[in-house]
Amino acid sequence: LPKSATAFTGLDVLTHALEAYISVMASDYTDGLALQAIDMVFQYLPRAYENGADDGEAREKMHNASCIAGMAFTNAFLGLNHSMAHKLGGEFHLPHGLANAILLPYVMEYNAQKPSKFTAFPKYETFAADRKLAKAACFIGVGGSTTEQSVRNLIEEILKLLGTLHITPSLKENGVDEAEFLHKLPQLSERAFEDQCTTANPRYPLISEISDIYKRAYYGSSRLPEGITV
Repeated sequence: LPKSATAFTGLDVLTHALEAYISVMASDYTDGLALQAIDMVFQYLPRAYENGADDGEAREKMHNASCIAGMAFTNAFLGLNHSMAHKLGGEFHLPHGLANAILLPYVMEYNAQKPSKFTAFPKYETFAADRKLAKAACFIGVGGSTTEQSVRNLIEEILKLLGTLHITPSLKENGVDEAEFLHKLPQLSERAFEDQCTTANPRYPLISEISDIYKRAYYGSSRLPEGITV
C-alpha cells in the first residue's frame, strides 16, 4: 500500500478501538479486545508505515489489530468521532481514516470531560470515559499520576503518532476551504448529531458542542482566530 493508505487505515483501527472501549455499550468482553488493539497500533503502525512490505511482521500485526478492533466495535459500537468523520468525508472528500485521525485528539479531549448531557444506558449508569481513557494510557505505558494527566498523556501519544505518520490534525492544513467549511458547519453539526454512532458516545453531545469540536479540528488548536466564536 502507499504510505498514506497505511496511515489512514491504521488510524481508523485506532479510532475503532478507542471508541469501542469508551462506548456506553462496552463490556468486559469488548474492553479486552479494544485495549489489545490500541496497544498493537501504537507498537506496529509506525513500523508498517515506515517499512512497508519489507516488514511482514508489522503488517501482519496491523491486520490482526484491525480484526480485533472490529470484533470490539461490532459488539460495542462506535461514537462521536465516527459520526463527525462520516459527514466530513462526504462533504469534503476526505479519506475516512484521515477524517477520523484529524478529529481524534479533539474528540478524545471532549469525551474525557464530564458530560453536560448524560443519557443512561443499561450497564452504563455513570460516566466512566475519563477513567477508561486513563486506563488505556496506563496500558500502553504512558500513565500519569492522576486521571487528568493520564488522559493528557494519551492524547499526546496520539499527536506523536500522527506526527510520525506525517498527518497534521487540522482540517485547514489538509486543504478544506475555510469559507466553505464555515458555511456548511451548521448542517455538518446537525447531521453528525443525527448519525447512528452518536448514540453510543459516552458524552451525549449538544449540536453546539459538535460545532465547537469541528472548529477546533479545523484550526488545529483550541485557540480560534479573531471573529470565530464557539
